[in-house]
Amino acid sequence: MDTHELLALLVRHREQLRQWLDEDQYRHFLAMTERLREVGDDPERAGMAVMAIVRALWPVPDEAGVLAELLHADHRSIVTATTVPTPEAVLAALEELYAAPAAGEPDRTEAETADPIAADPVAADPVAAVIAAARRRLLTVPSRAAAPAGSPAAGDGPADVIVLADPEDGPRSPEFQFDPDTGQPRDIVVRINRILLADRDPWGAADWWLGRNSWLGGPPASLLGRVPDDRLAYAALALVEEGGR
Repeated sequence: MDTHELLALLVRHREQLRQWLDEDQYRHFLAMTERLREVGDDPERAGMAVMAIVRALWPVPDEAGVLAELLHADHRSIVTATTVPTPEAVLAALEELYAAPAAGEPDRTEAETADPIAADPVAADPVAAVIAAARRRLLTVPSRAAAPAGSPAAGDGPADVIVLADPEDGPRSPEFQFDPDTGQPRDIVVRINRILLADRDPWGAADWWLGRNSWLGGPPASLLGRVPDDRLAYAALALVEEGGR
């Protein structure tokens, strides 16, 4: 099974998983799924992470259909068939899994549960839907209208400042990039954005800044001014070297 298909399957059955797994088991399952964020471009590491996820599903009952079948599948074939997921897809799936209601919390409406395809766009187009969800999340952070090229707030080069294409408000630059006193791009942000090739992959760069980073202990954007600049830069460089960007 393709890793994106697995993530879509888990998201589609997130409410049932909350019923089948107790709190400790569900937390363990989430921790195993988090491992997919750290595999880089290594299919072998991705395969091992997928196996850890499958093993975390052991309490799932036999009547769980495809999920139960995963537990009885040839684990070696699962590892060898694993593909490396996009960071955006993993992040979007994790957000859905973390938000799933626990046992006893209100369920979805009858209209939503009547047609799982209509209620859950991930079921119709897993990759596109999870990427769209991740981009919507990135667009919710405080931002400003992107500065014109050549202006001080735009930096000296195209990779200096992240610019995200908001379908409603046009080009936006996340606010964390700017010094609150001067309004200009922070030096360390420019340095890291260049490492992340923010002009080529602004969404990926924004996800790195705003997503949880296990090595740093939190989203890098929230650590600006709180940890040494060189430590932030090293974390970004390590990602690029591991992922071959």
